[in-house]
Amino acid sequence: MKTTILCFSGSGNSYWVASQLATQLGDATVLMIPSLMEADSIELGQRVGIVYPAYKFFPPNLATFFVETVLSEQNLDGVAYLFQVCTYNRACSWALSAMERTLTQAGLAVSYTGRVKMANTYVPLFKTPSDERIDRYYTEAAKQIAQMARDIEEGAIKLAPRAPFARLATRRLMKPIHRSLMDGAAAFAVTDACNACGLCQRICPSGNIEIRGGKPLWDRVCSGCLACYHRCPEQAIIFKSRIRGDHYPNERSGYHVEYRP
Repeated sequence: MKTTILCFSGSGNSYWVASQLATQLGDATVLMIPSLMEADSIELGQRVGIVYPAYKFFPPNLATFFVETVLSEQNLDGVAYLFQVCTYNRACSWALSAMERTLTQAGLAVSYTGRVKMANTYVPLFKTPSDERIDRYYTEAAKQIAQMARDIEEGAIKLAPRAPFARLATRRLMKPIHRSLMDGAAAFAVTDACNACGLCQRICPSGNIEIRGGKPLWDRVCSGCLACYHRCPEQAIIFKSRIRGDHYPNERSGYHVEYRP
C-alpha cells in the first residue's frame, strides 16, 4: 500500500521519525508541510500519516493551519487509513487530541495514533540533554517506531488517549498559546559571527526570516520551532534573554531540508 507521510519538523526529531517510518513501511514518501502550503494538489497514497512535534502541549500552528486550509481541500476519497505520530518530551496528549479533532473536521478519520519521546529542544525553558541521554532517546525511539510500523502495516486501530479537558483546551487554549509561542523579532539577535549564508531564511518553516543588509531579520509570524537557532552553522543566532539550554544541531536526524532559495 502506498504511503504518504506529511511532516513538520523544527530541530529534525519529527523528520527523523517520519523518515524511519517511511523506510520501514516501504513505498512511502515524506512530504514536508511547509513546502505544501501553496499546493493546489497533493498526491496522497491510500495510507496517509502526519508526523509533528508538540509545542507547549499542542501541534505547531503551521501544521494545524495546513490541515484546515490545504489538506481539507484535497481529494480524500482514496485515503483508506490515516495515522498520526507526535514527537514530544514532556506531554503530548492535548496535541494528539487537538490534531485528531482538526483532521476530523477536515474530513479524515484517524485510525492510528502514536507518540515518540525525543530530546526537548525548547531551550528557553529546558536544558539541552547530554549526548548520552540523546543516544538513549534515539535507541528507544527506534524500538517504538519499529512497533508502530508493524501496527500500521497490519491496519491496527489505536485512537488518541483522552486527556483531561482536551476538548476545552483545544477550543480555548490552543490558539492563544500559538499566538504567544514566540515573537521572533523580540526573541532573537545575531552576532558578528554571522557570515550572511542565508540558511536561517531558507529553512524557516514559517517564512518568518528575511536577509537584509547581510543579516537576518525576524518577523512576528514565528512557530517557535527554533530551527534557525539550532541549525545555524556559525551559532551566530542568539536569544536576547537568558535561556536554560544550548544548541541541538541534531546531525544524526539527517534533516537538511530547505524551503526557499
